[in-house]
Amino acid sequence: MTSQVFIVHGGIASGKTRRGEQITNLAKVNGYDVRGILSQRVMRGTETIGYDMVDLESRKTRSLVCRGTEVQGDEWKFLRGSFLYNEESFKEANRLLGEASECMNDNTLVVVDEYGHLEARGFGIYSGLRMVIDSLESGGKLLILCRTDKIDDVLGLFTQSETRLLVLDAAQNDFMEILVDFFNNARKI
Repeated sequence: MTSQVFIVHGGIASGKTRRGEQITNLAKVNGYDVRGILSQRVMRGTETIGYDMVDLESRKTRSLVCRGTEVQGDEWKFLRGSFLYNEESFKEANRLLGEASECMNDNTLVVVDEYGHLEARGFGIYSGLRMVIDSLESGGKLLILCRTDKIDDVLGLFTQSETRLLVLDAAQNDFMEILVDFFNNARKI
């Protein structure tokens, strides 16, 4: 069975998560069971103060990453710059991705937002992503959102030649046209 993976990349604030939401909406319209996580930016005015994880099945949110000045507690660990990450939220994200990996079939789309600095070092949501990748042989689709500088790292996760990859820039003008075509052709395989 050919597994299908979408990789949507871009810079900071380039619209990756917005594209992820468009893809999940398209998948739902096409009858897919959508699981996984999206990372929504938390703003104070024009300043990014963190990111919340959204469980796509329950729609519940958890604080994932915050500026160090916004939070305190032992569950917050240094990430980079002035940001801290919530260790418990990452454990929950990996648990959700693990559950999603057990439900993989031809009518499943799992979303991983986003593969970043932690994941490139084997931390963060890497273990959950790995479980989903290992389950792709059961069918379904995987959407990975990442920064442009992480594309090679993400591509390196896929060694099976039967994996069909679609790499799109979040700012690409014909994004939705290509995506709809990919979804429509996927049903014929």
